[in-house]
Amino acid sequence: MSKPEGRLQGLRRNAVGLMGTLYNSLAGQAPAYSVAGGAALIMGSAMAAAPLAMILTLLGVLAVVYAVFLLSRHFPHAASFYAYVTNTLNSKVGFFNGVVYTILYSIIGVGSVAIAFAYLGTEGIWAITGHSLNPLMLLFIPVVLALVPAVLGIRPSIRTELGLTSVEIVVLLIFVALTFHSHLTSLSLLPLTPQGTYATSLGRLLAALSGGLIFGITYFMGFEVSTQVSEEARDPRRSVPTGTLWATVIMGILYVLVTYAIVVNVGYSQSAINKFVNQASGMGPNPIYFQVKEYLGVPGLYLFAIAVMFSVFGCYLATLNATARMLYGMARDGLLPSWLARVHPRFRSPHYALYFSTGVAVLTIALAYLASYLGGARSSIGLTYYAMEDAYAIDSLYYVISLILIVVGAFRVSTWAGRVALVLGAALLALTLYYSVVNLWYAVALVLSAALIVVVELTALRPRLSRIRETTCPEC
Repeated sequence: MSKPEGRLQGLRRNAVGLMGTLYNSLAGQAPAYSVAGGAALIMGSAMAAAPLAMILTLLGVLAVVYAVFLLSRHFPHAASFYAYVTNTLNSKVGFFNGVVYTILYSIIGVGSVAIAFAYLGTEGIWAITGHSLNPLMLLFIPVVLALVPAVLGIRPSIRTELGLTSVEIVVLLIFVALTFHSHLTSLSLLPLTPQGTYATSLGRLLAALSGGLIFGITYFMGFEVSTQVSEEARDPRRSVPTGTLWATVIMGILYVLVTYAIVVNVGYSQSAINKFVNQASGMGPNPIYFQVKEYLGVPGLYLFAIAVMFSVFGCYLATLNATARMLYGMARDGLLPSWLARVHPRFRSPHYALYFSTGVAVLTIALAYLASYLGGARSSIGLTYYAMEDAYAIDSLYYVISLILIVVGAFRVSTWAGRVALVLGAALLALTLYYSVVNLWYAVALVLSAALIVVVELTALRPRLSRIRETTCPEC
């Protein structure tokens, strides 16, 4: 098979090192975005024991990260989630996972992050000024601006992420430090114990912690985005798995500290927790902004609002780059149109895949708003909130399915001791999948999309898939 036009060169080799892969993974997990958007969800289930739920989540997520750690050491590849499953199971399951991750999770995810930028940006402006802004005015800022560093290449992209992510992490750490300093005499171990759930039976206790765990896992979504820069990393078999693992550990510790600080500020009583959850779940300003303002004043409030927008933008950029490289790697194997495997002659970025990802993401944004409108939302803020919720819910389902296949594939390259951890990771993902199917239409979409992928495999791609025994990075 001849090389597609424009792919005479591959992606830029040795463009990033360990620190680059670390920050790329940190940006994918988007700490300030996760905290601002998810704290109330975890506390609504686990109550004051939200920090305990986050600790349990971290342990479970690390079992899943272990699977990615193993596979990224064995099979560095731009289209990582396709390659991992192809090389451990077979090409048909690999293609299935590639489509599920790239088209049904990652591209929809790019759209949902853009909507989140509009919604959380509006919340920040509301908290600062007391006035509501039409979120549609913010919607396409990341869509347009992120293309600039993305097309310029992975090195400018990660430098952008490094600056943005450093700001948000510093702001969150200052918030934690000032909270602890102000409450030294009232700090309690209650949030780290099952008693913090206020459950009166074992069943309710398990339900509370499980619910907190389900929402907690969404904080870590995006930890894997550095696997897609394997072909641009120095020593990818070391830097990618190590960067991914440490980024997840760092985020996990940060999330536990921030969640604990929020609980301390809210108060340990059940009524105080419920009041916070109700405020955060409404259409008004997010109460976390005002917790920050209490310690850092108006300048701190501005800084946190900016940090949240930085966080969402960094997540958008990291997800866009990961999506484009998945398309590039699968197209290189002849499973997608060949023009998606072209790279920019100067910047060596998969520019056509970036443009395609952006175009499809815009389509998913439009569909999410349409679903929100059909669901009864009419105001611009209501339309944006429910569009974000719908897009986030459906792409999370596909994400979990993709990770389950990754964990199954990792069994083939793991030791027996490692398989114990993988079983724990698979159990967490199965539990998440079970509780995530909250809408019949989501389940229908899941079944129909899976059936469509299988039909394509058995018809148009059958000859090509039958020839693929393994897929490798040409220059790794």
